[in-house]
Amino acid sequence: MHERLALQLRDATRSDGTVDLDCLLAAVDASYAIADGEHAARPQDEEVRRELARLRQDVLSEAKARFDAVMDNVGEAVVTVGLDGSILTFNRAAEGMFGYAAADVVGRDMAMLTTEARAERFRAVLAEFARSGDSGPLEHIRESEGVRHDSDIFPIEIALAGIDHGDRRQLVGVIRDMSVQVETERQLRESEGRFRDLVGSASDWFWETDAEHRLTFVSERIASVLGVKAAAIVGNTFFDLGLADDPAAAAEHLDELAERRPFRDRVFHVGPPEGHDSRVIRISGIPVFNPVGDFVGYRGVGVDVTREVVAERRAHKAQQLLADAIERIVDGLAIYDANDRLVLFNPEYAKVFAGLTREMRPGVRFETLLRSNPAVFDTESEDFEHWVERRMEYHRAASGQPFVVRLSSGRWILHREFRMADGGVVGLRTDITELKLREQELESLRRLYRVILDTAGEGIVGLDTDGRVTFANRRAGDLLGRVSEAMVGCDFHALAQPRDEELWRAEETALGRIRALGASAGVAEDRFVRADGSEMPVDYEISPINEDGRLAGAVVVFRDATLRLRYEQTLADSHRELERLVAERTGELTREVANRARTESALRESRERLKGISDSLFEGVLVINRSGLLTFANPSARTLLDLDDEPEGFPVESVFSIRHGVGDDCVAAPWASVLAGAGNFCDNDAVFLTAGGKRLEVAYACSAVSGDGGGIRAAVISFRDISPLKSAQRDALQASRMASVGQLAAGIAHEINTPIQYIGDNLRFIAESMADIAAAVSEGRMAGVAAFDQAMDSHDIAYLLDEIPRAASQSLDGVAQVARIVLSMKEFSHPGASHKTMADLNRALDSTITVSRNTWKHVARIDTDFAADLPTVPCYAGELNQVFLNLIVNAAHAIEAAGRGGDGRILVSTRVEGEWVVVRVADNGTGIALDVRDKIFDPFFTTKEVGKGTGQGLAISRDVVVVKHHGRIDVDSRPGVGATFSVWLPLAVEDDVQDGYGDPS
Repeated sequence: MHERLALQLRDATRSDGTVDLDCLLAAVDASYAIADGEHAARPQDEEVRRELARLRQDVLSEAKARFDAVMDNVGEAVVTVGLDGSILTFNRAAEGMFGYAAADVVGRDMAMLTTEARAERFRAVLAEFARSGDSGPLEHIRESEGVRHDSDIFPIEIALAGIDHGDRRQLVGVIRDMSVQVETERQLRESEGRFRDLVGSASDWFWETDAEHRLTFVSERIASVLGVKAAAIVGNTFFDLGLADDPAAAAEHLDELAERRPFRDRVFHVGPPEGHDSRVIRISGIPVFNPVGDFVGYRGVGVDVTREVVAERRAHKAQQLLADAIERIVDGLAIYDANDRLVLFNPEYAKVFAGLTREMRPGVRFETLLRSNPAVFDTESEDFEHWVERRMEYHRAASGQPFVVRLSSGRWILHREFRMADGGVVGLRTDITELKLREQELESLRRLYRVILDTAGEGIVGLDTDGRVTFANRRAGDLLGRVSEAMVGCDFHALAQPRDEELWRAEETALGRIRALGASAGVAEDRFVRADGSEMPVDYEISPINEDGRLAGAVVVFRDATLRLRYEQTLADSHRELERLVAERTGELTREVANRARTESALRESRERLKGISDSLFEGVLVINRSGLLTFANPSARTLLDLDDEPEGFPVESVFSIRHGVGDDCVAAPWASVLAGAGNFCDNDAVFLTAGGKRLEVAYACSAVSGDGGGIRAAVISFRDISPLKSAQRDALQASRMASVGQLAAGIAHEINTPIQYIGDNLRFIAESMADIAAAVSEGRMAGVAAFDQAMDSHDIAYLLDEIPRAASQSLDGVAQVARIVLSMKEFSHPGASHKTMADLNRALDSTITVSRNTWKHVARIDTDFAADLPTVPCYAGELNQVFLNLIVNAAHAIEAAGRGGDGRILVSTRVEGEWVVVRVADNGTGIALDVRDKIFDPFFTTKEVGKGTGQGLAISRDVVVVKHHGRIDVDSRPGVGATFSVWLPLAVEDDVQDGYGDPS
């Protein structure tokens, strides 16, 4: 490299290593002018000119390379449009955004990239631009719409600007998130071509003037530059050619001429500056003196620099356009050179790192910028040095992979860094705080709805359009014997209803029904298959999921129908059994059958109402925050609690309160303790009192919802109306009692019949004896003493006088026995009460043993061991009588099944143990097998033969003891030896207990 050029390049290099292009070009032009002036005298001028041309080309290439690298990595799409609305350029980012290849859109109307409504606004801007002739920024459309190749409409932000290229005018659109690379590259290629033409066609011409500064000689080369012959220019001054058009430059040049000083690179226009034939001339000259020292004029060279000036202006304009584009990019953008020093950055980049404003300046290293203020970054628990090292590895790789950094201000920044061809790095910074906040809100909602769905009593499964599972709650996995997470991605019908392929029909699937009906569908008494191969009767509903009017999937809500079917079957069996008993013994159960029919009708109506719930959930679901305010209530909850208005935002206590079972006293709401971290809570027998005064018998549960930090942020209350169930249980209890009464009727009749028979025989004997006595007395009155004695002997009066008192006494005993049986029956059949009463359990057990005597007397004997100091117990006496009867009858049946042959023994005992009264019924029957011991209290489960048991006795007994009396019932059994059932009843007196046992008569 020429020494002067090396010196000038060193002078134009800034302290941060970048080159001041304007300073270098000025220095090069000065050197070039001097070289032109010395061309005639120095043979190496041509080599200098070639070096200058090469240097200028290097500078332009470096500028183009930087320009290309920046625009190739800008994240926005850039599209240029002609005045006719046709697309002139379409960059790579725009291809990625719109899904078109550039070749497919260039030349087509810009309106194809937006909707018709938005296109009108674009045409208006284009028309105003063509009419006004303005250039520069025109309009920034922040909310517009783009149309992809696949017709997908999406939001865009576009900045429009007008530019001029001589007689060509264009409109530039910078679209959000896309690169302006294509447009910038096109402009740089044009600029590069112009510069190359300028340098390639550069040529010198020579001139001389006289002492008056008039041209006396001009080389012929000027003709090709100015378009006139040299002779036409001779006689004119440079001021005449155009130098005088710039007063400041003209005054400065006059001073040079007056002082006879050499001058270099004096530039001026020949012709109007905006004219078509305008030329820019650069001249350099030195004064000439004759041998005696007199000034005779100037001699020098001239150069046509029109193309260079135009190219420089265009390059400057392109640089300005690039700078404007970078300034308008809504993302932060920064460029680091190959030495990792900051070259430039836009205001948005500075905003992202607001805490580093003072340190952010050109020349600073990226690592220095990171370490200058550690408090700007939120590294969480990671060591800052380790975080910096990891961040620098990502920066050095510059692979373009996204990298998220959280600032201590709470904002989230998405980083993307790209390696440029010269080794530098382009960094893009996007503030994604709003997106992260929305993601956190969505995650919170997802967890909330997951808890809601997992607390639902039904299985809930989401399906896509191919019938594959997209979601399954915990209950769905439990019902199907599978892990709910493992069900995701599987074909639901292959899981729940596997069939042979030749039997499978698409219209039989849930999605098939949806497509056929076009709406929600309900299916009752279908069958699903569990993971172990067992079948389960189910009721299910399926609802479509529509997106943009198209079926996008479905939701299946199903429940195990086993208990319902068993219950309905048992109701039917009980109904038939009761009809048989009524037909055989009495017609007193007719009213009960009618009540049962009404109950079944009410149950059917209840099921129909539940099926109409819009979200397919049968339970009411409420969500409350830590302040006790309602934040969610599903349609079932609104219906059950009679909520007409929106309850969200109101305290839960203003919507309903909790009462003890049958009492009227409020109890403390459990969700306060759940929110405090005391764990989940459930109650299977409670009463909700609504704001309107409605009493709602419910079973409910309360579960905590965890927040982001692991703490409890809300509670979910799920409840269901158990009024129909309790009514059905009461009906089943009454039916069981009536069935027991019917079964005992024949035994009681037999028990009463024996004393009645001998009472009748004795009374007939007394009547006949009285006739004999009367005859003897009558005869004795009419005869003497001897005749009287004879009459007395003939009528066996002595025998009669001896036997009649015995007969009377025996008859009185029979009457007492009948009275005792009747009294026991009345005590056993004591009607139920709405409040508990204080009862003597020893007396109640005596009555139960008496009325059940015909059941056990043929197979066993009953021994009693009653505590003499047994206190009265708060209870529902009538329902406990039924419990004791069930246990005694079960004991008799067990002894009969064991075939003890009259050696059966039943021991009924009472004891006080602490705060409890314990009633035990022990037998030496068959005992209970280990494999069924856990099932004996299940509804409808029985080991007895058909006709002897319905499976309701122990289930009802457990409900009476555990639910209604808050006690417990347990069993101790050895198979083949016998069983002992223990009933534990609390002695604590509740507020709703009435004093006195009451008179059973």
